[in-house]
Amino acid sequence: MKRFKLTAIASLVAAVLVFVLLLPASGHDTDPPECFSMFGYVVPCGPGPEQSQGIGFALAGTLLAAALVGVGSAVGRKESVGG
Repeated sequence: MKRFKLTAIASLVAAVLVFVLLLPASGHDTDPPECFSMFGYVVPCGPGPEQSQGIGFALAGTLLAAALVGVGSAVGRKESVGG
């Protein structure tokens, strides 16, 4: 049970970190639009060609980061039990 708690905590930390890094904080209304993160680097404004909802990209990255941490933990646990 302790490993599950550590995996859940690592997954949440990774998800929050990715969300903060990918969240658009400001942007320019150009063609195509250009969005910037809180730290000043360029991030996508949205997932589709309309580029209207920038938070969708950050949420997708958050879910992917959490899933990768969970899968990595499961694979590592299976290898340690099997080997």
